[in-house]
Amino acid sequence: MKPVTTRIPEDDEEALTELEAEMSADRSEVLRRLIRQGLTDWRKERALEQLRQQSITLRKAAELADISYVEMLTLAAEEGIDVGYTADDLDRDLNRI
Repeated sequence: MKPVTTRIPEDDEEALTELEAEMSADRSEVLRRLIRQGLTDWRKERALEQLRQQSITLRKAAELADISYVEMLTLAAEEGIDVGYTADDLDRDLNRI
């Protein structure tokens, strides 16, 4: 792993202290988990935005977000993004398998 140093506001530091106790983890572990979750969310949002702009395919969006095709299809539907593939299409395809 690579060390990273940053400054945070005092109220965030207090929240980290609470999370440490809640998660029974040290500060480094809490920060690693928060960063990982933030990056995961950011990847999904970036992929959804590109999908919304129709600059990438559903399959490419899933790859960028590091999730399955079905998960991306579900996220796109929840966001109201028309990908030309409906839930009925998915049901039909799953029944064929």
